[in-house]
Amino acid sequence: MNVTVRSTSPVEALVFIPDHGMTSRLFAAQIDALSLERPVTVALPIGGERIEEIATRLLPHLPQRMALIGQGLGGALALELQRRAPDRVSRLGLIATSPFSETPPEAAERETRMIALRARRVAEWLSQEYPPGAIAAPQARSALRSELLAQAEALGPETILAQARALQRRRDLQGNLRRCLAPIAIIAGAADPLCSTRRLNVMETLAPAAKLHLVEGAGHFPTLEAPETMLALFRSLLAQPLVLR
Repeated sequence: MNVTVRSTSPVEALVFIPDHGMTSRLFAAQIDALSLERPVTVALPIGGERIEEIATRLLPHLPQRMALIGQGLGGALALELQRRAPDRVSRLGLIATSPFSETPPEAAERETRMIALRARRVAEWLSQEYPPGAIAAPQARSALRSELLAQAEALGPETILAQARALQRRRDLQGNLRRCLAPIAIIAGAADPLCSTRRLNVMETLAPAAKLHLVEGAGHFPTLEAPETMLALFRSLLAQPLVLR
């Protein structure tokens, strides 16, 4: 039996987890607004070359009760954290996140892109990882790519290389979705060429309390391309009652 409850405990903290090559600035607009309403922190997915290693490092330092919102690598890490501490994670927002392990061809393609990082050519890696079409509006591409490059350069090639290895080595996370009873918002830009709609639909089907949201007018970076829409989605997720079984 499923029981819907509204928590009467103090508001839970919100933890944002950026994608590989990105910093807290990926969520800057949403952090500014939501930090006025609840405790907000950012956990960078660093400190290991496997998602499991990063989760082991991070978990002791995270709030005892929290909502997790992550993009890409950050979303995969959020799923791993929820698996390890389901009593601490109240809800999940997964942006442009894949629960599938990389296929051999996908891993080989990533290895090719990692060559630029080994040569410390961060701008070249960014262009290969996120082609121009990853940003939906042509007029916004120059400014947003400058922002993304600034974030990547702040992290540095060694850190991004370790993050890329974590993505390359990630295990299949479909079981995590099946077992997760917490509310989940599965989010992607409607014009994101890097996210398969079929895979997003599979994710929504797997998780008992998941809902798919496609953000119109956004590509792979909806928090930057459609910040107000994303803020509204996050507030909606945070307001949802918990579902207990």
